[in-house]
Amino acid sequence: MDSTNLSDSIKNLKIKEDKPKATYDKAALKERWKILGNDAEQNIVSMIRKACMNTFARNDFMKTLQAIKASFVHRDYEGIFTESSNLEVYAAAYVPGRALCYYEIFSSRPSLLKILMKRSQLYCIGSGSGSELVAIAAAMTRVPAERQKIKLVMQDIGEYESVLTSFEETIRERWSVTEDQLSCVYEKGDILDPDSTLIKERMSQADLITFMFVINELFVKKAAALNLIQTLVKSMKSGAHLLVVESAGSFSHLKVGNKTYMVYMLLDAIQDLELVISEDSRWYRHPDNLKYPIDVQNMRYFIRLYKKK
Repeated sequence: MDSTNLSDSIKNLKIKEDKPKATYDKAALKERWKILGNDAEQNIVSMIRKACMNTFARNDFMKTLQAIKASFVHRDYEGIFTESSNLEVYAAAYVPGRALCYYEIFSSRPSLLKILMKRSQLYCIGSGSGSELVAIAAAMTRVPAERQKIKLVMQDIGEYESVLTSFEETIRERWSVTEDQLSCVYEKGDILDPDSTLIKERMSQADLITFMFVINELFVKKAAALNLIQTLVKSMKSGAHLLVVESAGSFSHLKVGNKTYMVYMLLDAIQDLELVISEDSRWYRHPDNLKYPIDVQNMRYFIRLYKKK
């Protein structure tokens, strides 16, 4: 074959060209890493403490916290989350441990970091107390900002506007997260409402849907929760992700007939969901020298990340 024919043959081949690698400002990313400093966990809880200063000053803080703990023992979730006087205290007490745990999850899992590096919509169910907001905003400082444009839709049944506003304002002040990088929307409503067109719309729009320590609460109403799961899977767009994090202990037991299952077994059996991350038991333990007005709890949890086929 002469050189002319060889050249023509090469031109006719459909050669897959290498796509240029995404570029980012390495110096800018290095500066972003400095936002949380050398002790990211302490930085995060210090931010939470500042956002909750007025709550800690309440005379009834410890009394309200003890009542909340008693309600958890009896699984009286509605009593906790529909009583407005409880919500600020609940956030101050429970957000630190969960936010640190969620931060570790988002900042150490490539599948989740990729979502935070681009234009994405996140629908966080039961996220009114602010744990997801804090964790996601902190994890966002660990990736390049060039194409970062996150819309965070937080849904919950309680009156959490003031709690989330305080967290958002403190986050923007301390961590320099702009509204262009992270826009926040809070929508109050019952996620188990089968007639809510807004909830279905949010599910269909989301690139990532999260259930972080909320599945067990929903399954107190078993039939409604099962209906929600069916609606969720049907509504999710192809390629969207579902993140479920929940207690790895007996609180996640689901009784069906005479048998007891872990709640993740129900989700693992759904054929339309591809399992991406699966750990049945994992501990998050915070640093021993963490400084916060009250004890911050360590957490044992299971994690599932699914991708809609």
